[in-house]
Amino acid sequence: MIIYADDSVKLEFLPEVPCIIWKPLKFLAGESWRKPFQTGMDFMESKIKSMPNIGWINDARLLKVVKPDDLMWLNSNVNDRAYQFGAKKVAFVLPESAFGKMAVKFYAEYTNKRTDNQFQIKAFASLEEAEKWIGATANVDVNEIGLK
Repeated sequence: MIIYADDSVKLEFLPEVPCIIWKPLKFLAGESWRKPFQTGMDFMESKIKSMPNIGWINDARLLKVVKPDDLMWLNSNVNDRAYQFGAKKVAFVLPESAFGKMAVKFYAEYTNKRTDNQFQIKAFASLEEAEKWIGATANVDVNEIGLK
């Protein structure tokens, strides 16, 4: 089910996993970066009581560059809100671009350094592996990629 889509990004809900998948299609900045995350957080918050294991996958394979202000916006607007309503898992399908990988690494590092961090963050080479991990209610054998 498509939650949000325009020519630069697609946000989809897969109830069978359950998860929301954010997929950038081209460069995003400012409001075009923020709007899908706000829409996704609204949707996730409305579903988390009936689906407590709902997760978030960033299918970032096409991600190239992210402005530092947009990454920091995630920390204070998305992470804080997700912590409040109880989100637990965030997965990344890693970008092909070195700059995109740096953005993902930066996000993971500052999120993991927070003393109030409640997310498990993992990275994968494929969407299938990310979905397998997000949907698991116990430990599952997945091919995680380190974010070093």
